[in-house]
Amino acid sequence: MPFRLFVQWAAVLRLLIAACLCGVLWPATVWAQDRVLEKAYWTDPTGAASFEQARTAPYTPYQGVLSKGFSHHVQWIRLRIDGVPPGGADTLVLRFRPVYLDEIQLHDPLQAATGPRPRTTGDLSTWQSREFDSLHHSFVIAAQPAPREVWLRLATSSTQLLHVEALSPREMLRQDHALSLAYSALLALILSFLVWVFLAWLRDRDPVNAVFVLRQTVLLLYTAGYLGYHRIVLSPYISPAAQDLLYNWLVVLTTGLSLVFEYRLLCEYRIPRWGRHLMHVVLALSALAVGLMLLGQKFDALRLNMLINALGLCSLCVIAFWIQPRVPDPEQHATYFLPKSVLVGYYLSILFTLALSVLASLGVLQGNMMSIYGVLLYGLISGCFMTALLIVRSREMERLRQQQANSLFLSNKQLALEARQRQDQSQLLNMLMHELKNPMAVIELALKNHAPDDRTQGYVGRALDNMKSILKRCVQTDRLVEHPFTLQRERFDLAEQLPQWLHEQRTWLTPPVLELTAPALLESDRQCVQIIASNLIENALKYGDAQQPVQLALRAQAHADGRAGWSLRVSNSPGSAGWPQAEQVFSKYYRSPAAQRQSGTGLGLFLSHNLALQLGGQLSYRPDNRHIFFELWLPV
Repeated sequence: MPFRLFVQWAAVLRLLIAACLCGVLWPATVWAQDRVLEKAYWTDPTGAASFEQARTAPYTPYQGVLSKGFSHHVQWIRLRIDGVPPGGADTLVLRFRPVYLDEIQLHDPLQAATGPRPRTTGDLSTWQSREFDSLHHSFVIAAQPAPREVWLRLATSSTQLLHVEALSPREMLRQDHALSLAYSALLALILSFLVWVFLAWLRDRDPVNAVFVLRQTVLLLYTAGYLGYHRIVLSPYISPAAQDLLYNWLVVLTTGLSLVFEYRLLCEYRIPRWGRHLMHVVLALSALAVGLMLLGQKFDALRLNMLINALGLCSLCVIAFWIQPRVPDPEQHATYFLPKSVLVGYYLSILFTLALSVLASLGVLQGNMMSIYGVLLYGLISGCFMTALLIVRSREMERLRQQQANSLFLSNKQLALEARQRQDQSQLLNMLMHELKNPMAVIELALKNHAPDDRTQGYVGRALDNMKSILKRCVQTDRLVEHPFTLQRERFDLAEQLPQWLHEQRTWLTPPVLELTAPALLESDRQCVQIIASNLIENALKYGDAQQPVQLALRAQAHADGRAGWSLRVSNSPGSAGWPQAEQVFSKYYRSPAAQRQSGTGLGLFLSHNLALQLGGQLSYRPDNRHIFFELWLPV
């Protein structure tokens, strides 16, 4: 069942999601001993305030993650850091997440007294200038026995979302190691989703799978950039500003392609007209964000892109409640519609996953760790669900296509059978018209003769016998070969029956020679054996040399495979009809050209050959230089 398969996939993927959540969030909440005692911020609307001005400004305390949305203002953050007991670490590491922030300055009163300029980190700083070997931006500061304060200046064109921690170098290394493992697992999962669906696309060339592969490829690159891997790979080749621009393009393209994929998936269903218009508006806004990026308006493009995320998710959830499966088109390829409830559940899950991240990024809600990693969780959950759904969809479509192929194959077989039947009917009618024409002409002449003599009566009798024989042979072929029938097996003595069947012919000029081995017991269908033997005898008498006797020989003979049986050999010398062609002798309606002068159907040997096979026996044609031999072998 497709739904059962989906449930199994979903259970496995939920475990993978839980493992990644633990890998990302557990180190950040349990292992770390964050030495930041208090956090407060002050907004500099001009962006030109000096450190002395910022130091004396009124600060607003906050907890967790600073979330001020998209703004041209500069944020100053005051951190009160706990002291380190004697014998502890000499330094502390300030770690900042996420890594897409443009510029963070550190103003440390201890360093200000010695006169150096403020230190800077962020996306616009080079990878080689990092103070601690980590994927995250960081500063190394001196540890003091007593609590003290430091100030940070945040300026970025992206959303002002910042989480800062003060850790000892040992704790920093331990956490970074755990986070690196979690990040690697996350990227591996996203890549595996891409590979699974790509393999499915190679098999069925489904356009929905193709769009998912494209979107998942960009999402993989975006996730790697979000985690900071792009700075490691690209730092030897391009400047930090170019790296930042490339990452911003990935942000916009990921949103746009995600919307294109979701819309393409929903287009498989019947969408209300207002739903299509709504999605067109969202896609148009996404195109506008791309246009702003092309014009160099990075800040406006990123802010619009975040609004599109919020609007797009809400639109998808609302539309999912109103979709209906399309009526299948028999002329189109087979398709499978995912259950509506599953799609609604999928869109609700990603809506709740991204709600905290999007709203915090817009500055509507207070941020937390879910706000920072919500985008990554969206990629993970979306990839998990859609990979499972698309694989189920791909398998169901493959099953439906197989059904269609089977139906087409059966239809072609039926058409071929009907064509063969029509051909057989045409041949039968031609044969009947040809073979019945002469007997009917004889009867017509006899009827016109007002004083029929004995000779004329003989002609009429033979003509009627020929007509009866032709019709009887057609009926037997239709009943015993063209349609299935059940053999009526009984035990009888073939040596006892042959003389009776031979006497019924009574058309010979030279008495037949009969060689028997009595008794010859068989367990078979008596009527079918009689039809075969009578046809062989009739053919030998009709088409053989009338001056030479027909010979029948019955003897015990084992088959080549070891089965015991009886062999009946009927032989005659060729008459005016000549020798039949060995490769066509058992073909339907076959009659040699010389045999056309006598009435016949061309069905006798065809019928006999098929009946012999149904009885488990064999009828073969084995002539020599002087005689025509037909040999019937039947199992006991």
